[in-house]
Amino acid sequence: MHRHHADACAQGKPLVVRIDQRQEDRSKAQNRLYWLWLSQWAKRQGTDKDTEHLFFKKQFLARIYDRDEVGQYKQTFAAVRVLRDQKHPMYQQVADGLNELISTTDASVEQFTEYLNDIHAFCNKHGCYLHTPDDLMYAWEMKQ
Repeated sequence: MHRHHADACAQGKPLVVRIDQRQEDRSKAQNRLYWLWLSQWAKRQGTDKDTEHLFFKKQFLARIYDRDEVGQYKQTFAAVRVLRDQKHPMYQQVADGLNELISTTDASVEQFTEYLNDIHAFCNKHGCYLHTPDDLMYAWEMKQ
C-alpha cells in the first residue's frame, strides 16, 4: 500500500483504498460446496463422489449448457441429439463421452448456482438433507 501511495502522490492522483470482507470467487467457494455436497450424497448412496459428479453433470449441468448454448459444447450437443433422434447404436457411448468431457469450470456464477440449486432440490426430494457450512452459505446463495 505504501508503494501505491507514493506512486499516487508522485503522479498527483488520488489514492482509493477499499476495505471489504474477503470474497472467494465461484471456482473456489462454489466448488468447495459442490464437492462437499457430492460427498454427502455419495455417502448416502454408497458410491463415491466421482460417480455422483458424472451423474449430476448428466442430469443437470448438460441441460444447462445445452439450453444456454455454452460455446464449446453447442455443436456437440447438436450432434448427440441427431444420433439420439436417429436411434444410432453409438448414441449412448457418444453421450456418455460428452458427459465425461463436460467441465463445471465452464459454468458462469449464475449457471453454477442453478446447478447447485438443482442438486440441492434433487437430494432433498430423495430424502438427503445437504449440510451447508455457514462459511459456504453465500456460495450457494450467490444469485438466488
